Amino acid sequence: MARTPRSLKGPAPALPSRRKITGVLLGRDPELGVIDRLVDEVRASTGRALVLKGEPGIGKSALLDHARRAGRGMRVLRVTGVEGEAELPYSALHLLLRSVIDRIDVLPEPQAAALRGAFGMEPAAGADRFLVGLATLTLLSELATELPLLCLVDEGHWIDTASADALRFAGRRLEHDPVGLIVATREHREHDRSPDHARSFTDLPVMELAGLPHDAATALLAQEAPGLPARLRDRVLAAAGGNPLALLELPKTVGDEDPSGTDPLPISERLQHAFTGQIDRLEETTRKLLVIVAAEGTGELGTVMRAAGRLGVPTTALAEAEQAGLIVVAAGSVRFRHPLVRTAAYQGALFTQRQAVHQALAETMEGNDPHRWAWHLAAAAFGPDERAAAALERTAESSVRRDGQAAAVAAYERAAQLSQDGAAQSRRLSAAAVAAIEAGQFQRAEGLCDAAERLTGEPLVLARLAGTRGRLEFERGSPRVAARLTIDGAAKIAVEAPEDAAGMLVVATYYAGHGVDLPLASEAVALLDTLDLPADHDFQPYMSQARGFHKIITGEAADHAMFFALRPTSVWEQTWTARVLNVAGHASAALEMSTAMVAETRAAGLIGHLANALFHQACAQALLGRHQAAAESAEQALTIADDTGQGSVATYLRGLLAWLAALDGDDQRCVAYADEAIRYAEDHRAPPSAADATWALALLDLGHGRYESALSRMENRWRSWLYSTAWARSTADHVEAALRAGEPGIAARLVGELEADIGQHLDPCGPSIVSRCRALVSPAEEAEHHFTTALKPGACEDRPFERARTLLAYGEWLRREHRKTEARVQLRAALELFQRTGAKLWASRAQAELRATGDRSVTRVPVESSLIGRLTPQELQVVRLAATGATNRDIGAQMFLSPRTVAQHLYRAFPKLGITTRTELAALDLDL
Repeated sequence: MARTPRSLKGPAPALPSRRKITGVLLGRDPELGVIDRLVDEVRASTGRALVLKGEPGIGKSALLDHARRAGRGMRVLRVTGVEGEAELPYSALHLLLRSVIDRIDVLPEPQAAALRGAFGMEPAAGADRFLVGLATLTLLSELATELPLLCLVDEGHWIDTASADALRFAGRRLEHDPVGLIVATREHREHDRSPDHARSFTDLPVMELAGLPHDAATALLAQEAPGLPARLRDRVLAAAGGNPLALLELPKTVGDEDPSGTDPLPISERLQHAFTGQIDRLEETTRKLLVIVAAEGTGELGTVMRAAGRLGVPTTALAEAEQAGLIVVAAGSVRFRHPLVRTAAYQGALFTQRQAVHQALAETMEGNDPHRWAWHLAAAAFGPDERAAAALERTAESSVRRDGQAAAVAAYERAAQLSQDGAAQSRRLSAAAVAAIEAGQFQRAEGLCDAAERLTGEPLVLARLAGTRGRLEFERGSPRVAARLTIDGAAKIAVEAPEDAAGMLVVATYYAGHGVDLPLASEAVALLDTLDLPADHDFQPYMSQARGFHKIITGEAADHAMFFALRPTSVWEQTWTARVLNVAGHASAALEMSTAMVAETRAAGLIGHLANALFHQACAQALLGRHQAAAESAEQALTIADDTGQGSVATYLRGLLAWLAALDGDDQRCVAYADEAIRYAEDHRAPPSAADATWALALLDLGHGRYESALSRMENRWRSWLYSTAWARSTADHVEAALRAGEPGIAARLVGELEADIGQHLDPCGPSIVSRCRALVSPAEEAEHHFTTALKPGACEDRPFERARTLLAYGEWLRREHRKTEARVQLRAALELFQRTGAKLWASRAQAELRATGDRSVTRVPVESSLIGRLTPQELQVVRLAATGATNRDIGAQMFLSPRTVAQHLYRAFPKLGITTRTELAALDLDL
């Protein structure tokens, strides 16, 4: 039968006695129970999403019909995906929301503008698809304040990628809104032509539909074809395989003269034959009309009939098709009774017949709908056609502006096929490759690059393709390969096109740094310095950033001041600067920069950049000991990175979250995050991205006293930038693990390496960390001097966790020297800092050391005494925003939640904080 979605499991309710189950719903009691529970929960203000998945004809549409009937008294919005619309961004979402489109103005302006731009209601200036998803969520939430809302999507495998992303974004966040989303989609098979996004709905609860049991199939056949002879009945049952639509349609075409039928054809082909048989009995003009309806796709009756008039098809054909039960005509619209009828009508026509229909549709739409006009014009072409190619190229460019990257790929690729010369074809294939990367279609992008390269010898085009291949390798997780390809491509056009070369080399420097390949970064900057660009060129600031980044990662700390002097304005410049400041350990400056980035990307709706901004913010917060705030930022960033398909940044975020979990001593969370990050790094041959995850596992072992395991992990870690804050801090952990595991030689070697480079350490806290390490390996008569040097006034004072680690190590040393009274002073200070930063595991260690000195006063000191610690990271973010006076809608816009979900978070948070109103939030210290 069906696999019940986990979130909807439970005792099936008794079916209402008034419901008589007949037709294709026979035998579907469990599935009907799931639908009924979903509708009931939506009525009770609990949002739910569900994907109905199965082969054509299995009963998905009938279950959607049942959901519509079950939703009596609710607002119901419904849309059916159409293959011809699958390349038009936001076409399905527009059709779903067209009856409520006048309500867009109730949204916050950035969301309203994004949705209007997506629907072509105003110019779209680079619409962010996840801002459109947020606008969709907010609009559905607003509508549901009036009536519970049910959104039904049929043929979900054919809706365009942009609409699928928006609905998926909203569906994952339906929690406290009376909104239900049910998507019916086919099973994905390798030969399917449906877009890859058909599989993306599977991160929503899925109910897989199998064929009807034999008893139910027999009952349905007896009900629908009572006079069918027993021999034919058995044939139909065997051929249908429990498929309800096959059970309804096959009896209409089988006859006594048919052969016995042992041919094992797939059921879809049997159904295709059944529908073709029905269509073949119609008049020629009616068959032609069905081809027009099938090709037009959207069901706009006026467009269909105007095209029919151009082809000499009379209006009487419409009545015959309707009387035959193949189409349904309503006010201004026409649709097929079932999608398979449309497939049979279209595929059953000759190519020349389909071409003539598309030509008529193109002539009908010219000047009214440029996107559909271009596609019909292309479908009407017999061979190369520059007019159609140019039209599709314009459509692709428009799709990119509306963030319809998947649609752009298809349009550029088809435009290339229609191009009349190799140069234009190569240019369009190159553009398709870039769009494919943006859409996450990496394998397709590589094939497009290969095809484009074979068509051209132009250095500029080849260089751009090299840049595209570099971007492809970077997104796949191979930054070194990306840098090599990009540098080589830039070198070919350094004289001919210095501006293009500069852009590639700036990116190559970032790639090389990301891959911790300093020679490659140096090569990129050296070539950048040879370019002949005016001193006042707009790209010079980016070039300066690249040079500065290169100096930082190679240890030229004297240039730090340039990053404090710079006031970057673009998101790219801010990202670069925040990253460098974090690498250099200037955490306060990095936090200021990244916090501004977060605010700006949220305000502008640049959700695709927000994950990076939040990542840099979380890194700075972690350095400053604001561990709970860092976890809050990182978890939100990870959700966004997963939503946007940013696998690389998601891996770094998992490493950071694993490190934060290690401070808490949370083995389960730490290992889960770290293992996933390490697995990604191995799969993508990108060991730098697993460095923090490996360090996190070692830190967890160190905190728990598993010293040999900690040492083993640290010995195998990836060596990052030798002068970065991460290298100094992780090496200090390596030193401690080696000493406690009984390997003083390893510890001494590591300290020697740190001391050799002390003058080049970027981190202002670096010298203090090195002094702590010296103290750990020095004889008793020298150790105390190094400890006091590490703790001198001003040393690491803005880095409480590192300072607490030094205090703990000093206290432990004093206890071993039998100076217990002095040890207690250091250990109490360490304990206070560990508690304040939320480092529970290390606070426990400090408590144990204090008890070992004979101090019993801390035995029952709670590790987490703040009320704030009771909140989840998302609750903390909500109350922080609420404390500023932000409304639920404002908070929802920033956090990508519906206003009702925000209200639920506040409802749960207030009792934990011991307050009852928003005004009381202002009195709380929420800055952890």
